[in-house]
Amino acid sequence: MKPMSDQENNTKSVIQSFDYTFENENLIDILSQTGEVGLDYMLDIANASAIIKDIPVLGLIVSGTKTIANIRNYVLANKVLKFFYGIKDVSIERRQKFAEEYCKENREDTATALLSILDRLNNHNHVSIICHLMQAKMKEKISIAEFNRAVLALERTSYTDVNQLSKFTEDYYEEGLAEAFESAGLVYQSVIDNGKAVSDSDRGAKMRLSPTGRILLVYGLNVENIAYTPRITEVKSSSHWDTLGDAQVILVKE
Repeated sequence: MKPMSDQENNTKSVIQSFDYTFENENLIDILSQTGEVGLDYMLDIANASAIIKDIPVLGLIVSGTKTIANIRNYVLANKVLKFFYGIKDVSIERRQKFAEEYCKENREDTATALLSILDRLNNHNHVSIICHLMQAKMKEKISIAEFNRAVLALERTSYTDVNQLSKFTEDYYEEGLAEAFESAGLVYQSVIDNGKAVSDSDRGAKMRLSPTGRILLVYGLNVENIAYTPRITEVKSSSHWDTLGDAQVILVKE
């Protein structure tokens, strides 16, 4: 058997160290005195020794030798630190149960998957949303499958767009934003324009939150008082609204 390279050894060590920290019952003690404002400061190499001692995965991530790799690794280390800070108050029992269920449902190592998710996020501010979704799963408010769908949608969405998701709690359209959300699976076309809208301001086609969009908004962004509405597609005629016939209506229960 071919021996593992230094890079492969380091990758394995990162995954093992992440897994160890995720299930460390002292995580709350390690980070309880650390405000989120100080996270970037703590990742500075000159000031990192204390936190890296307790969370060695950070040291492993930033130990690359190439400048480009260092930049990416620094960003990942920042996300990892924010992630552990975001779940520091979650009990070790709930973290372990989540890891067991995630591994069983996805048939992959939880630590590897979570590191991969953090690495793919296009904005480090998305990390807190991931933490909120994870806690919703731990409290049995959503399933592993729903967690996965919301995470995948988040990976496809910019942070500036995510903050505007609540606009689609009602039938709404905004050029560019609606298409971006639809591509990510966060909204669906709730009103179909028959091509006879009287003006651009009276555009007939509208979008509304999909079940995944509602999960991301309620449990990821912690937006309350989002009423449940069945998924019904309507058609807008030139003179009135016509609800589609039974053969054309799609009704989806969340």
